[in-house]
Amino acid sequence: MYKYYPPHPIVVKLTDKLGFSLRQKAAAILKKYITKGAERGTKEEQSFGLLAEIVVRHKLGLPDPAKNHPLGFDIKLSSGVKIDVKCRGGKLPFKETYESTDEVLRESKHNFFARQLYDKNLDADIFLMTHLERPLNPDLPGTTRQKKWILYICGWISKIKAKKEGTYLPRGSLTEQGNTWFPYRGQEIEIYNKNLNGLNKIEDILNITPQDVHDDEKRKGDLNLTSADAIRIVQDLVGTGILNKERLEFIKNKLKVQKPIKPILHSNQYYKVIIWLKDQKQLSNKELRLFRKKYKKIDFTGI
Repeated sequence: MYKYYPPHPIVVKLTDKLGFSLRQKAAAILKKYITKGAERGTKEEQSFGLLAEIVVRHKLGLPDPAKNHPLGFDIKLSSGVKIDVKCRGGKLPFKETYESTDEVLRESKHNFFARQLYDKNLDADIFLMTHLERPLNPDLPGTTRQKKWILYICGWISKIKAKKEGTYLPRGSLTEQGNTWFPYRGQEIEIYNKNLNGLNKIEDILNITPQDVHDDEKRKGDLNLTSADAIRIVQDLVGTGILNKERLEFIKNKLKVQKPIKPILHSNQYYKVIIWLKDQKQLSNKELRLFRKKYKKIDFTGI
């Protein structure tokens, strides 16, 4: 049976001789088995997932994937539990929280294509969430001198729980990471790291049983959003009259966030509205002082 641990990433460096050999193995397999089709990920994205699978198999003492291995899952445990290893790569290391200029931490998340959750031909029982810190040139196998091949094994979640609690975001939806926003190019599912089942050591994966999967399917996770986004949403609903102000105070206290959350739009855009209201004689001096105290105008200082 699996024993629950809080989800903190296990760091596996792939920069030594063994790590390079695993990268070489993944590169060789990738040439033979890259798949094409709607929302299957780029060659680069598929290489990250394959490398993560190869590393996990090695750590668990399991053989490499067979030539006729089913596409519906990556690893099948002796207990019968089927695992889909999820991996997204980036130039930065995985962090459980990300800093922002408003000094409110953003909780980390994992994302993958929605098709991988709803396609009936993909019959994994659980998702093992990982992150690959990779070099500027991420082509496998890379070189022995590159130091940014690091895999973060974060934890697992049952597929049914991911379907119930994951946040579906259509193409073009905005997502935030620290100080930046970017639009999703595909139909994505977001799962927050805090809602994963953590691992004390990688070998704990071998202890996962069908009963553990069933128990996780019934378990209720925490809010599947950043605290900042949750407060933004409630502020918006208060502003439109759907919720009352008491709801905003409740969520701020519940999430232990009292600092103002920076808006998605730039403060200079807010200034345009405030100045326009002032010109229309619809703004008091008190309101203007409060605004200037909270929002800073940024001037161009050169390239």
